[in-house]
Amino acid sequence: MTPFEWNFPTKLTYGPGRLSEVGEIAKAYGKKAMVATYAKGTPLDPVIDRVEASLKEAGLEVVVFTGIEPNPRAQTIDKAIEIFKAEACDLVIALGGGSVIDGSKYISATAYSGGNAWDYVVLGDRVPREYTGAFPIISIPTISAAGSECNAGGVITNAETNEKSFSRSPYRVPKVAIVDPEILASVPMRLTQDSCVDIFSHLIEHYLSSDAESEFADRQTEGMILCLKENFTKIIENLDDLEVRGQLALCSIFGWSGIQALGRMGCIPMHSIEMPLSGIYDLPHGRGMVVVIPAYLEHMADAKPHRWAKLARRCFDVTEQDDLKAAKLLSVKVTEWLKETGAYLTLSDVGIPDDKFEQMADDVVRMFPGPIPNSTPGARPVTKDDIIAIYELCK
Repeated sequence: MTPFEWNFPTKLTYGPGRLSEVGEIAKAYGKKAMVATYAKGTPLDPVIDRVEASLKEAGLEVVVFTGIEPNPRAQTIDKAIEIFKAEACDLVIALGGGSVIDGSKYISATAYSGGNAWDYVVLGDRVPREYTGAFPIISIPTISAAGSECNAGGVITNAETNEKSFSRSPYRVPKVAIVDPEILASVPMRLTQDSCVDIFSHLIEHYLSSDAESEFADRQTEGMILCLKENFTKIIENLDDLEVRGQLALCSIFGWSGIQALGRMGCIPMHSIEMPLSGIYDLPHGRGMVVVIPAYLEHMADAKPHRWAKLARRCFDVTEQDDLKAAKLLSVKVTEWLKETGAYLTLSDVGIPDDKFEQMADDVVRMFPGPIPNSTPGARPVTKDDIIAIYELCK
């Protein structure tokens, strides 16, 4: 087990109806709030109105910024930053899914620190600008997927170059996350399926990519995977089940909180390989992970067969004792699970052509510094040829 530091400073406020408390909670952090959210004209509109009303009732001034996209554009975030500064806001209320919450992190920290949102992302060997602070953020997730409501990370897309990248900063961790399952129950079937697979991707990235051994982290991860599997089955039977929505919310939050990687921090090769799908083709990120995961698990099974085998045995009922054979069964079992839940998709299912795989692989390689992409020592590294082969398996 490797040395580590872990901090979870976000106050998690959970329960049906807790949305109504946003005004009372927010007044401890600012006087003029920007509510950052998606474009108007969706089922979320009444929720936006409720948040605005609660804030005003508590005595806050409110500026509503609508139009943050799925796969948020850096250019849109820059517009929000300009408005935030011009209106002298001092607090961001992030009302939406991972895209809105990620975008809100860039709004709060860039408005405080200066420059443009894209200045701060990891991009090859370029040295990203560093934040000097951030305005407070209160996150209100409307879908359980990214886990962004309680962590420091954030991903944005440059619409001018079709590049997608990320940054992390402790300044941007939300002060409070208000998780209300009544809001989460509005998520439709396809997005619910995508979100569950997104949670799964977070749980297995560090589990499979790290060289260190941490039984604590393994058991935390395995427990959340089993909880996710059980509740994924339940939620597709009844999308309105608030208890199940709550269980999935906790899997989302803690599955990307760092607790699943204590003592064996790994890396994010699957997310790296997915980024061109959502960055170039604007595919919802969770749906991109649906496409990538089975292919990655199949192609890279020999990279760390003992880790693949451990996951297969503990979470997918594989009994094969030979590690390599068990490792190769993991992709089979995961594919079966995705098909049983109706989540499974291929590149052709989502309308992505198969004639740009080399360009997509080049994008991944260019985006991330160091080994390709984010490989850990001691395992077969993920090369450009591997990335292309994985895309081929996604067809």
